[in-house]
Amino acid sequence: MLCRFKALWKQYPTWIGILVTGILLATCYGFALRLPFFFDDLPVMTWLQHNTWVDVWLGSTENDYYRPLTFTIYKLGLLFRQGARQAILHAVNLLLHWASAVLIFQIATLCGRSRERALLTSVLFIVFPFAALAIPWVTAMPHHLATMLTALAVFAALKAERDDKLAWWAISFLATALAAFAHESGQVCGVIVGGIVLIQHGFRARRRRIIAAILILLLSVGVFFLRSLLPASAGKAQLDGLSTWFSNAMFFLHGLVYPATPAIGWLVHHHSASDFSLVQVSTIAFALAVTWLSHRHRDWRFTASSLWWWAFAVLPAAVTLDYSRLYISPRLYTLASVGIVMVWANVIAELGQVIHAPWRRRLIQIVLTGAIITQSIISIHRQRELFISLNSTYQTVLEAARNEENAPLGFVNLPAWLAIPEQTYALVHEGIVFVPPYSNISEFIEVNEAWREADAVMYPPVLQDTELVYGFMGDGLDWEQMRQFAIDHRTVWLTRYTDGRFVLQDVGTIVPNASPSLGEPLVRFEGGPVIEPASVQEIEESHWAVTITWLASEPVQGKTFVHIRDADQNMVAQADGPALGGMIPPLDLATW
Repeated sequence: MLCRFKALWKQYPTWIGILVTGILLATCYGFALRLPFFFDDLPVMTWLQHNTWVDVWLGSTENDYYRPLTFTIYKLGLLFRQGARQAILHAVNLLLHWASAVLIFQIATLCGRSRERALLTSVLFIVFPFAALAIPWVTAMPHHLATMLTALAVFAALKAERDDKLAWWAISFLATALAAFAHESGQVCGVIVGGIVLIQHGFRARRRRIIAAILILLLSVGVFFLRSLLPASAGKAQLDGLSTWFSNAMFFLHGLVYPATPAIGWLVHHHSASDFSLVQVSTIAFALAVTWLSHRHRDWRFTASSLWWWAFAVLPAAVTLDYSRLYISPRLYTLASVGIVMVWANVIAELGQVIHAPWRRRLIQIVLTGAIITQSIISIHRQRELFISLNSTYQTVLEAARNEENAPLGFVNLPAWLAIPEQTYALVHEGIVFVPPYSNISEFIEVNEAWREADAVMYPPVLQDTELVYGFMGDGLDWEQMRQFAIDHRTVWLTRYTDGRFVLQDVGTIVPNASPSLGEPLVRFEGGPVIEPASVQEIEESHWAVTITWLASEPVQGKTFVHIRDADQNMVAQADGPALGGMIPPLDLATW
């Protein structure tokens, strides 16, 4: 079996690389296809629904970002029906990440790496841990698109050098120009391409090489000035990162030495070590190891190309964003991650070559590769659990909103964001935001389903502790305000944390100042409360909805209850609980 795999690998390395990275991508991020639009998706999709294709390309001052190529993909996605458009645009993110991995495989081979090293580079890219917040989020697409176009531009330029064909240079020029219209970081694409070509092939020999590299650099400069003339991007460039340059540098060095940073995170959280100091020590050790390996093997070009890619990829964010914004934005590593994984794949391979015994060499390489990939997948799994937890809650929100009769909907203690209290990586916040403070639950429902009147609030008396760090939507209410909230909304939904997950429950509503029916109530209890009507409706096979209307003339202590008995009067199910999930006692007419 092993011999047959080796034969296939020798004959079809590219196809096997595509298959391996595809399987790994689906395993780590396949869940993203089930996610709705969330976070910045909400204002972006709302903006696109109310603006034209001309606004997308010529720019509109209403939108904070000028990313017309990415916004074109979004707008095409919105042509599909609700439900399908979310899955399609999430799939585009996955496909872009996959395409980048395949191009990285080809770039590594064109730079003289073995097919095994090229595959390792692609695999490390697929599971790069800081992509865990970028791939499942549609509005992170500009990062993936700029990365893919930059990889395509580098690949085409290296192919042009190898094959001496102008057609490949044309592809490289086109990809370089488009990258700048995908994301702001794409403006350095030309610098990355030109630098790597010159590092790999030098300044001598072909004059065409130097001319092409200079033209690509000039193209990037020209596109930068073209962008600055448009209303959407004019005056938007800020240099806030210069005021926090040291912290910003530590943030991106943290990404460069990412295999060592889980240990840094552990030391910071358990022994109060200095995160910046540990990053500096790790960087110095890494630089010494890379320098020694490059000198030992007389092979510096690939390492230099990798570090060139990383350095210029981080530059746009490093100079324009301050550290507080970087800390919550690990997606900003996306373009730089290519250079990072290239240099680490090379380090793993070169360290193995230091050992003369073949079996020891292979063991060292397997252990290092396994350690980096394992810790990356563990980190991705932690983020995946957060996404799944929030998604299950918000899918219930959308199910409730599908019935127009439920509106206006009221949601209580609905988590807006989740985070893991103990971070794996010291300088990267590991949290997920579903509905940001500048949006609301109505916009979430409108973007993902259809317009419904809805509000979300927090009610502290029924909060439940979790092992996660989380924040709620809406303002906190007191008892009187909570009662009025229940009166103002046709249905009220309470979020509880049980069995390790958030559960959204319809806990009823209040109809104030209602009069009892003229007939005899269904049930009369001692002390005054009565049950007016009660009904049972089958909502799906083996699932029934029981609606009971209670009437009370004054506050009543006690629980509402439902007991179900079979034909022999044996108890088969029951649901007992306080009124409105314990938020308020029944007052006036209440329905559960």
